[in-house]
Amino acid sequence: MIKNLKSIITYLFALLIPASSLAQIKQEYSSWNSVIIDSQISEKFFIKNEVHFRRTHFLRDWQQFLIRPSLHYKFNKSIRFTLGYTFVKNYRNTVNFNENNIWEQFELTQTSFNSKFKHHFRFEQRFIQQVIDTTNIVSGTKFNMRFRYRFTWIIPLFKLTESKKITFTFFDEIWLNTQKGIVPRSLNQNWFYIGLGFPIFKKMSIGIGYMSVFSPKLNSNFTNNNLIQTTLKYHI
Repeated sequence: MIKNLKSIITYLFALLIPASSLAQIKQEYSSWNSVIIDSQISEKFFIKNEVHFRRTHFLRDWQQFLIRPSLHYKFNKSIRFTLGYTFVKNYRNTVNFNENNIWEQFELTQTSFNSKFKHHFRFEQRFIQQVIDTTNIVSGTKFNMRFRYRFTWIIPLFKLTESKKITFTFFDEIWLNTQKGIVPRSLNQNWFYIGLGFPIFKKMSIGIGYMSVFSPKLNSNFTNNNLIQTTLKYHI
């Protein structure tokens, strides 16, 4: 337990060190784009589906393709519970592999003056196809779990009309590997995002911003994926 805690602290400390001082950090540049559609099915329940198109190496190569349907329950104005499923297609130079995961999420929303603050806690059960290194053949499935916490701050900047506002969004999300239990064992990755949201129509908006995906790799190396992220949202 102490050894695992030391590993987590080491990774978290690395996040605070300026990128220029990390000799083993690899920079990547990508574009992640998503479409999110949701629909109200009752006063308390709504459904959502996300489709993510993730390209890397200046759009040259596929990195990931995701489909993520989910069912949401509004307990009240501040608390929401979610049950979801994600299919992930991972693209690699040698061989591609898939992941299927089921996840549960608790979300807390707070408002203060014009700002909105969100906290979401997500727990994932992951079924990942395994790649045999010597042959680059996909064989079998590995099970592990992961915990994610995201803090989001949203503030309107100015009004276009009475119902349309341009907003500023910041979030940071930490991902922790828990292996087959619930106790964090190591850092999986950290997401940092800043961007703007623009209304298009009454039920449609688009967000665009910069995101840094920082993740540890083997042999004490790190990867920082610099992204331009766009998100198109539509409410049916």
